[in-house]
Amino acid sequence: MNALFRRFTKEDAGILQIGDLQIDREKYIIIYKNNEINLARKEFELLALLAGKPGKVFLRHEILNQVWGTEVIVGDRTIDVHIRKIRQKLNLDCITTVKGVGYKFEL
Repeated sequence: MNALFRRFTKEDAGILQIGDLQIDREKYIIIYKNNEINLARKEFELLALLAGKPGKVFLRHEILNQVWGTEVIVGDRTIDVHIRKIRQKLNLDCITTVKGVGYKFEL
C-alpha cells in the first residue's frame, strides 16, 4: 500500500487519511497539516468523493448525481465553483481538471 495513501476502516470513525490531509466523514471535518479547514457541506462531500478514490476520474454527471442527487437541478458551473473554493480553502492543488471529462484527486 502506498505510504501517502492510508485508508482507515469504518471502526476508525470513517476517517480518510492521505498524506497530511485528513477527512473525517462522520464529523464533517477536514484537517490539513494540523489545521482544521472549514468547508461548506457540498464542498466537503465533493472533496470526500474525489479523495475516496485517488486517481479515478469522476465524470461531471457522476459528481452531480453523487453529491447533489438527481432531485436537484444545478447550473453547469456549480461543480467548477465548488472545486475552485475547495482549492482556495485548502491552498493545495490536489484536484486535477480533466478537460472535457471531469475531475480527479491526486496528492
